[in-house]
Amino acid sequence: MKKLIKTIFTTALVLSLVSCVNDDDAAIPTMKVPFYSETFNDASNLDNWSNVSINGGDLWHSSSYGGETFVQLSAYGSGEANMDAWLISPAINLDTTENEAFSFKYLTGYYNGQAVSVWVSTDYDGSNTAEGITNATWTDMNVELPVYTTSGYSSDFSLTDPVDISGFNGDIYIAFRYQGGSSSGVTTTYEIDNLNVYENK
Repeated sequence: MKKLIKTIFTTALVLSLVSCVNDDDAAIPTMKVPFYSETFNDASNLDNWSNVSINGGDLWHSSSYGGETFVQLSAYGSGEANMDAWLISPAINLDTTENEAFSFKYLTGYYNGQAVSVWVSTDYDGSNTAEGITNATWTDMNVELPVYTTSGYSSDFSLTDPVDISGFNGDIYIAFRYQGGSSSGVTTTYEIDNLNVYENK
């Protein structure tokens, strides 16, 4: 009798577990493991990035708040008419990967216009100079940063959609470009964190 009860209980348990697996569970996406990642948690890592103001003004800098460490820039109070500041990654090689994409987190403060765009180059020389940037060929990735607030700061970081870079080969450089200042009136503060490059498959 005890064996019969045990068999019935075991069968019922298996059936209940099977019933918990449905189409929605099967649709849960797998985590993308990045082959390049930058958390900006260590400020010294910026030494490996190019950090250049085309006009000799303010640069991207490390900052932290609420347990998050990130890079930040704003034209507010800078006194610059045409801020044009670039933060460029080290070379990221795509030769042994496929279907590549990247994403990152961002947060804005006192939004009065999108000041940040994201660019990719395959021929930047890594010189950390304005001349090196202007001599390189850059592709605007048209990254949308739709979450913002015009009063104060956003309550949390937002994650961008995957940005497809599968059309590039060899070494690439990813650049965060801030353009603003008194001429355009755009002075939005931007905080950037957690850049991940991965195979999007």
